[in-house]
Amino acid sequence: MSEGTVADRVIKVFADFKKVPREEITMDTTFEELGLDSLDGLNLIFELEEEFDLVVPDNKVQEMKSVRQAVEGIETLLDMKAKGIDPVAAAAEEFAAQQAKLKEDKDAAS
Repeated sequence: MSEGTVADRVIKVFADFKKVPREEITMDTTFEELGLDSLDGLNLIFELEEEFDLVVPDNKVQEMKSVRQAVEGIETLLDMKAKGIDPVAAAAEEFAAQQAKLKEDKDAAS
């Protein structure tokens, strides 16, 4: 793993990906401001996954719309990894629970 804070490393990945100086990217920079389309976004996630040696679940990807949200998401995933929690399995369990609740609500309304 590279040295530096999570924020520093995320900003470096963004800057390298967009080929701009790091100083041009702040915590408040949005993906839109960087001109990222959906394909760029996916490729950027792959770069972050490689940098931090983790897998970003789809539900976390959808939440990331700015550098700050990417940093917070990566920090959460690193914390989960440190605690031995598989974020992909946790996301799948959360999705299954949401689907079960929707089914219960639908059945109750019938």
